[in-house]
Amino acid sequence: MIDYQGSLIEGRLISRYKRFFADIDTGDAVITAHCANTGRMTGLLEEGSRVWFRKQPPGRKLGFAWELIEVGPGMACVNTARANELLSSTDLSLWISGVTLVRREPRVGSHRFDLELSRDGKPVYVEIKSVTLCDDQGVGLFPDAPSERATQHLNLLAEMAADGLETHLVFVAMHSGIKSIAPHRILDPAFANACTRALDAGVTLHALQTKITPHYIQLAGAIPLHLD
Repeated sequence: MIDYQGSLIEGRLISRYKRFFADIDTGDAVITAHCANTGRMTGLLEEGSRVWFRKQPPGRKLGFAWELIEVGPGMACVNTARANELLSSTDLSLWISGVTLVRREPRVGSHRFDLELSRDGKPVYVEIKSVTLCDDQGVGLFPDAPSERATQHLNLLAEMAADGLETHLVFVAMHSGIKSIAPHRILDPAFANACTRALDAGVTLHALQTKITPHYIQLAGAIPLHLD
């Protein structure tokens, strides 16, 4: 579970710009918060939406960081680092049996994966994808913009699996309206096809749901993953 180590502050979104900046109306002032999300954030940027942000530690360029946004009846976490933090702070054996955490961001060749686990002394590599794009049927779609990098990551996992290493791809629904997850085949067919190839090569794919509130985020169980 993640708590924010202090109360989040509520405001209203004015705009997100230059990828890493968001202007937020607190009611008393307009502040600029760091946006830890390099993606397009499709469906998450409606002006006037309720948002929650936190104070940053001293010494940061911006004094605030944006964490959550209200989307329809639910809530989404815009900080993409939270999915990695959530899994690395959770008993991963609930989802991948018999493993223990070794380290975050292990390097394999020129690539860094999100987690290295261990099973009986053998390495297990995990790549994590934060999913925030939710359609009208509650399906979380990844990616929210064409991502050659995500496809490359998945192809490397497949190559490693074919060589006998244990590898996993974990989709984490960071939007409380998401009830199942699927590759966004219309937007990025290359990634969707890579998912199918990876599964055939021996990569294990997971989809996990979360409970998101202004006080904490926690994993809420496995949900269906649709590759068709």
